[in-house]
Amino acid sequence: MNYSSFAVLLFWTTIGCLTAYIAKQRGRNPVIWFFIGLFFSLFGLILLLLLPSKINLQPKQEDIKVPDIKTTHSESAALSDDSMYSGPSMPRISRDTSLDWYFIDNTSKIIGPLKLSELRKALIENKMDQKTYIWCEEFLDWTLISDLQNGASLLDPDFL
Repeated sequence: MNYSSFAVLLFWTTIGCLTAYIAKQRGRNPVIWFFIGLFFSLFGLILLLLLPSKINLQPKQEDIKVPDIKTTHSESAALSDDSMYSGPSMPRISRDTSLDWYFIDNTSKIIGPLKLSELRKALIENKMDQKTYIWCEEFLDWTLISDLQNGASLLDPDFL
């Protein structure tokens, strides 16, 4: 085996390894992409770079711990052992725009995550009303918009 064929073999193997490494970083099968990089060299690497990444940077819906629809604020607070229960308090809508909001639509489907501006837009577009349950991380449980201290302020254009 001469040096030129050894150099070509080393180049193909290096491209295969690089393709496998990038494939793993992008959520693809590294073994398959190693062989694609090995046999197709730079064309396989370019193809991999042109394909969209399979890794979703947003948290998966199942990773977000949204409370069960059937629990109520008073039950969850009264039954928890780690906090003192001082009666139900009326939650408020926070002006924190980084919070993720969820609501339950008319078909009992959980919609979200939404930012506060998107939640307001859904209310203005009549996708929700005062009898819609909403939730964010600051709430203990699903809460009716009508039960919020400042629920009416969602319609106020000066709220944000």
